[in-house]
Amino acid sequence: MSCLLSSPPIPTLSSLQTQNPNPTKEEWLYTSLKSPKTPTQLKTLHAQIIKTGLTQNDLVFGQLFLCCSISNTMNYARHLFDKLHHPKLFFYNAMIKGYSLNDFHQDALTLYTLMRYRSVTCDSFTFPVVLRSASTLGKIHIGKELHGLVLKMGCAERLIVQTAFIDMYCACGLSSYGRLVFDKIVDKDVICWNTMIAGYIKCGEYGYAKEVFELMPVRNVSSWNTIVDMYCKCGDMEMARKLFEDMPEKDVISWNALISGYAKIGESGEMRRLFDEMPRKNVVSWNVMITCYVHNRQFLEALELFRVMQVSDVKPNEVTVVAVLPVCAHLGALDLGKWVHAYIDRNRVKIDVYVNTALIDMYGKCGSVEDAKRVFNNARVKDTFLCSTMIEVLGTHGKAKEAFTIFSYMRSTGIKPNDVTFVGLLKACSHVGLVDAGVKYFFMMSEEFRLMPKVEHFGCMVDLLGRAGHIEEAHELIKSMPMDPHPIVWGALLSACRIHGNVKLAEEVALRLIELEPQSCGNYVLLSNIYSKAGRWDEAANLRRKMKEKGVVKKPGCSSIAVNNVVNEFFAGDRAHSRSKEIYKKLDEIVTRLKTEGYAPCTSSALHDVDMDEKEQALLHHSEKLAVAFGLISTDHKTPIRIVKNLRVCDDCHLFLKMISKYYNRQMIVRDCNRFHHFRDGSCSCSDFW
Repeated sequence: MSCLLSSPPIPTLSSLQTQNPNPTKEEWLYTSLKSPKTPTQLKTLHAQIIKTGLTQNDLVFGQLFLCCSISNTMNYARHLFDKLHHPKLFFYNAMIKGYSLNDFHQDALTLYTLMRYRSVTCDSFTFPVVLRSASTLGKIHIGKELHGLVLKMGCAERLIVQTAFIDMYCACGLSSYGRLVFDKIVDKDVICWNTMIAGYIKCGEYGYAKEVFELMPVRNVSSWNTIVDMYCKCGDMEMARKLFEDMPEKDVISWNALISGYAKIGESGEMRRLFDEMPRKNVVSWNVMITCYVHNRQFLEALELFRVMQVSDVKPNEVTVVAVLPVCAHLGALDLGKWVHAYIDRNRVKIDVYVNTALIDMYGKCGSVEDAKRVFNNARVKDTFLCSTMIEVLGTHGKAKEAFTIFSYMRSTGIKPNDVTFVGLLKACSHVGLVDAGVKYFFMMSEEFRLMPKVEHFGCMVDLLGRAGHIEEAHELIKSMPMDPHPIVWGALLSACRIHGNVKLAEEVALRLIELEPQSCGNYVLLSNIYSKAGRWDEAANLRRKMKEKGVVKKPGCSSIAVNNVVNEFFAGDRAHSRSKEIYKKLDEIVTRLKTEGYAPCTSSALHDVDMDEKEQALLHHSEKLAVAFGLISTDHKTPIRIVKNLRVCDDCHLFLKMISKYYNRQMIVRDCNRFHHFRDGSCSCSDFW
């Protein structure tokens, strides 16, 4: 496969001679500096400029600055700039533009300030770039100062400058100021009209945007794309589709906008039909489709499209892999996730903080904590989101102390924690029962970091207190919440009641939950399970009857296991798999062997009032047991078995998996809806606390 994002080789004089029989060294260097370069290549070309005496050639030396800009090596550019005794305006403009293009907006403004301090006169190329940086940082006062300066200098009539002011004012939320500038322009070009439309859209003033669009004397494809995209974002697909059909000319952006619009409202069929009809697809088109599938939880479709993309003439980039990695994470497909990681390395896909965060999340959700830690340790840039993701991964796997270490690292390096950081820390405390540590972090949020606890944080605290047996304290915390308790908070308390058998409070909480979420099956099922576990079969049966009357359908337990990059799903009592006869035969063999080793089914996990044999049979066919049996007959004895379950693992399956890990000498990693369980040598990483 060809490399992505790799810099082209420096052209040689002989290669240029095929285009120009007698290229000068000046022409050779100028041409070489027109494409992105690695830092080593830049230094080589700089050395050539010095050796050939072209340091005084503004054309070549200026192109070196521009090359640094497109190569994202602004530190090197600044090193060169600072060595110039009296930099000309051209070099200031090149540096400011380079900073702005690479999102170093504060550096761009700082250099502009230095330029003004040194009395270097600005021109019409300076102002638009500085205005872009000022608007990006929301520094409207700088924009207004620039406006006054432009008026004094007599540059206010330049269309490029006027258009930049329209964009700046609208980006800062002052569309009325932008419109005043717009209305004073005598000869507006199509870019100016498009900027005003886009400005109104940025400010959420869609009516004014449509009004300006209708007043346009001439529209280009960008004009149409902007207004179509506006209607797509508003969810008005009927108008978006009408405008799309009316477009005299469509480009790939037009198609991408409409596809994104249909994805937003969940119309995956129409979305795919448009994608298939596209005459030309670029990498953005593929990324939009894959991302849309992921957002609509159509993970297998996203995966299949990624596979098709690889054999197309469009190569995936960092946006693609950030979209695909969550698919691997959701499916628990570690081998596929590792393949994507290898693809990133092999094709030199740009690894930024977003890619690293997606990799950590994928490895964490696929059960490979060591790989997640390796990515974290190797990441050159660590920000709040990267660290928070690592904390969440460690906490979900029951490694609370390591999660605390990452948090300490954040504090020591000045990385500011956010709401997500503390959710991860509180979950880490909850999974291992560290009540005192959880209380400390909960109060630290507001006292040290001025972060007000949200519903998610209260939910974590109720879960922490409840799991640890402090049910009354958890109940009191809910009563003291400054906002109305969300169902997620009551759900955490109901789960605690199930763990500790508090039927009385469970009834009160469940009734409140059913009132808040009448169609949520989980609330009915949880209370029914509590009744069943307490032997109150009549109440359990009545609750299931109410579910039927209200049309509430119980979510079936499902376990998946990826073998040879194929995801296999199992439901309780499932016989749809092509190897079901082998699976059930293996399962019978396992039960026979484990019973000789002392396995006694936890019939309390069978939640129906039937005889003991029927209870054992029902337990035997739970989805995770089928997945384990399939894993044992389908993988090498040294290969860890990785299972993803959509519900909580029951007590019987937990015991069953512990015994398999011991008597079959197999490591198993199971991700249920709450946490990870690492089974090894007859024990589980959760220490039976889940």
